[in-house]
Amino acid sequence: MVGDGGSLYTIEGLAAGLLMIATAAIVLQSVSVYTPGDTHIDDMLLEQLGADALAVLDMPVEPGGETELEQLLYSWDAPGFHAAFYPLLRERSFAPDDPVQYAASISYRVAADDSVNQLPFTESASYTGYDPAIRVTRWVHLDSGHTLPPPVPSREQMVLLEVILWRG
Repeated sequence: MVGDGGSLYTIEGLAAGLLMIATAAIVLQSVSVYTPGDTHIDDMLLEQLGADALAVLDMPVEPGGETELEQLLYSWDAPGFHAAFYPLLRERSFAPDDPVQYAASISYRVAADDSVNQLPFTESASYTGYDPAIRVTRWVHLDSGHTLPPPVPSREQMVLLEVILWRG
């Protein structure tokens, strides 16, 4: 009868060890750990999405013709920009309900004093500054006679379209 106590302690130790291994496996499989180095991947994807959407709008409608982006800015068509740009942000098969928002503005140069001014263009939501955001830009050539609001000189010039993108 001397060996009965040792056998029970051995069985109890093995059972406790298996229970700890099973618990550790369940915990490690159910937890995803984000390291600070991984968080930039979401920003890179959002930046690429915005740059691609602007590139699509900046393709000429016909060979040698104006781009859709030039036409929208030339006529200062904010609803038209939203109708063309926003679906491109949302058009992905892997995340159709992704809450991407944007705010677009135009930067232009004032010839009199060589200063650069910025003018709000359109937005899908008001950016509060609390959500992490990225910026994509595109230079757009405007001919003279454009219909940008009065502070912008009505001469031929390059303007910078700046779009702030965030998820929220």
